[in-house]
Amino acid sequence: MVDEGYGNGDPKIRLAQLSEALLRDCRWVVGMREHIKGLSVDDGAKKYFTEQCFQQPANGYEEARRGAYNPTYLYYTLGKLEILKLRSDYQKVMGTAYHLGKFHTEFVKQGGVPIKLIRKILIPGDTASVL
Repeated sequence: MVDEGYGNGDPKIRLAQLSEALLRDCRWVVGMREHIKGLSVDDGAKKYFTEQCFQQPANGYEEARRGAYNPTYLYYTLGKLEILKLRSDYQKVMGTAYHLGKFHTEFVKQGGVPIKLIRKILIPGDTASVL
């Protein structure tokens, strides 16, 4: 929405958006490191959230704890990246007929199915990766 003009260019709106995106990206990194590399909640993960994601220590600890028991919290970033790629690929296929509103309508109309399936519907014959 910010890219489409929400907030009338107010840098505080963009910074809030970027701050939330950074937190989701940090969840991705910490979640992977906790489950794959054995990153500890107290030392490693909390420190990452406070130093790299600019979270307060109490929030950093809670985010680190959440990553230890809920590995799915990294899906926000994965879904966002898949949707942005789909939108870009769809725009290339549609050319001058592309309209953001139409893309959103067609995307939402598909419901909660995996993005890989939505790609097949919106871009018939598509063989590109979802990322």
